[in-house]
Amino acid sequence: MSATTDPDHALVADLTARLATTRLVTLTGPAGVGKTHLAARVAQAVELPVHHADLAACGDAALVPHAVAASLHAAATPGPDPTDVVLRLLAGRRGLLVLDTCEHVRSGCAYLVGRLHDSCPRLQILTTSRSPLGVPGEQTVAVRPLPSERTVELLREKAEVHGVALSSFWSRMLAERLDGDPLSVLLAARSLRATEPERLYGSLCTPGERFDVLIHGPKEPARHRTLLNAIEWSHDLCGRAERLLWARLSSFTGSFTGDQVRTVFTGGAELASLVDASVVLREAGGAYRLPLAHREYGQVRLAGLGGPQARTAGSGC
Repeated sequence: MSATTDPDHALVADLTARLATTRLVTLTGPAGVGKTHLAARVAQAVELPVHHADLAACGDAALVPHAVAASLHAAATPGPDPTDVVLRLLAGRRGLLVLDTCEHVRSGCAYLVGRLHDSCPRLQILTTSRSPLGVPGEQTVAVRPLPSERTVELLREKAEVHGVALSSFWSRMLAERLDGDPLSVLLAARSLRATEPERLYGSLCTPGERFDVLIHGPKEPARHRTLLNAIEWSHDLCGRAERLLWARLSSFTGSFTGDQVRTVFTGGAELASLVDASVVLREAGGAYRLPLAHREYGQVRLAGLGGPQARTAGSGC
């Protein structure tokens, strides 16, 4: 694909330039929005040695240095600070370190990245996380859902990979219900192998039912195996008060303001935390919105809390 037809080309070029200047960039965004894919594109574009550590399976923040050392084909020996092993391995090296999926071990990543940023001036660091790491010098870049036209194009491209020639009409109708979410697009294209477009559209129009049909994703990462897995990964990282507000916010059928949240719901201070975690997205003019999949998941949770029933809480099609 040439640079003129590559929809990610400008963003990749911008990120490459940012890394050369700031040396530390974190890609943030909701589940399935394409942070890992974009980081891989940047790694291909830079003219540097690339070191990559996938932290999805790292179950404890204290184990982050061990996981990074293993990705560098070394072992962090027992001691008070295994970070020193990683620092020795990367000291003086010119290159790009990609730390993928940091949100569940954010404190460990923040500590390691801060040490590396201070001690390895020739090293550039690119991380992906649903929340910023909060390290001095960090530049965050929010990866946004796809615009509608690109959603249509991607859906048709991926459907063709599975031997499905999707008409322009159904491409647009389905894309509207996929909300610019690349993971949902990929899973929908797979579903079209065995499901007629009109039937899939009907499922996407029934609040909560998208989680029953957007399945059969890749085995790795496991959190992308189904759309439900991806959303629940984010939900599990939220505190109890944040989960409650998430469910309550699902009663808004479109965008909303911070004042509306504080007026309607007691304890709206958790809104900032949900924005930070990429569960709630900022919109133009100071408004916010829940991505459609997050809103429908919130409706399911709200029903479980005794709120409106999940299949009638949304606006449907």
